[in-house]
Amino acid sequence: FQTFSSIDGLTAHAGGGQALATALTAMQNRITTVASAADSVKLPPSATGMSLTVIKAAAANSVNVFPASGESIDALSINAARAIAANKTCEFFCVTAGQWHSLISA
Repeated sequence: FQTFSSIDGLTAHAGGGQALATALTAMQNRITTVASAADSVKLPPSATGMSLTVIKAAAANSVNVFPASGESIDALSINAARAIAANKTCEFFCVTAGQWHSLISA
């Protein structure tokens, strides 16, 4: 079976924002601490064919997921965050470098 790089126990950057957001460095990223609403994490620079999973395991507060500087997620503006609510999982896909697409669990 193929395995993917995984990180558990991530803490979102308190206070939010793109510049200081906690970097997502694995293919599967499980966030367990989000101290306040809009604390943040950041996707790596996109590449065609890339796929990343973000699991928001903390029960309280949503987390803001930012793209790398100069990139975008879905139809959001460049550098704008995609919010993920408590206990949701989001898959991020890149078909064209610089543009992420997301799919959030129900």
